[in-house]
Amino acid sequence: MVNLVALNSQIHQKLRVAAARSTGECAAINVVSVIPREYPRLVAHYPIFFTKSTETGQFEPAALLGFARSENLFLVDGRWDAAYVPLQIQRQPFALIPRRVNGPEGEQATLDVALDVSSPHIQTQEGERLFLDDGQPSKFLQNITSMLSALVAGSTEGHAFAGRLTELDLIEPVQIDVGFVDGGETKLQGLYWIAAAAVKALSAAQLLELRDRGYLEWMYFQMASIAHVSGLVARKNRLLSAVAAAAR
Repeated sequence: MVNLVALNSQIHQKLRVAAARSTGECAAINVVSVIPREYPRLVAHYPIFFTKSTETGQFEPAALLGFARSENLFLVDGRWDAAYVPLQIQRQPFALIPRRVNGPEGEQATLDVALDVSSPHIQTQEGERLFLDDGQPSKFLQNITSMLSALVAGSTEGHAFAGRLTELDLIEPVQIDVGFVDGGETKLQGLYWIAAAAVKALSAAQLLELRDRGYLEWMYFQMASIAHVSGLVARKNRLLSAVAAAAR
């Protein structure tokens, strides 16, 4: 169970985090939230879609990792099998949590860097130091903090991006049926993508606006990434074939 605790240079001065962290704890996910600024790296490996938040109803960019609810086909023998790992995976076991303050109601909460103290990657003898002897954050922790800040800013950008596409009726539900080597089939559900036909119908002014906001490039990355669905099917088929061979 995740147990997030705000980092404190005195309490956690001796803590270290394993340099080579396994991503095994991320195995039970088939969709991971991403930010648009990751698209240039993501597009080389992952199919990128949108998911709809059950809390806000807003669309959010996400990378597809598998077909079943808890299936991560990029995790092979406990290691991530792609040259780029999404930031939401890289930042673990760190997160941002609201600082408890007794300020005016409605005041924007300050965020603290927190560590999942239940993580098996926390050590005291080896690994990356969190704090130096003088209590200052280590270079490792500074990099983690920058990553978390990028995720916060990227989430805001992602919501604005998806919001504008929604206003232009450019997001539609995915309709993809997938068949596997063992005869099994699945239907992608709960995913959305950019409607190519609707993009073609945009006016010159709308296209110019999307270009000037940097959205047009992100749209192209997302649309091009869909070709990786076939690669994801190939990963699934290799797994199924290996299981079948082992059972003989």
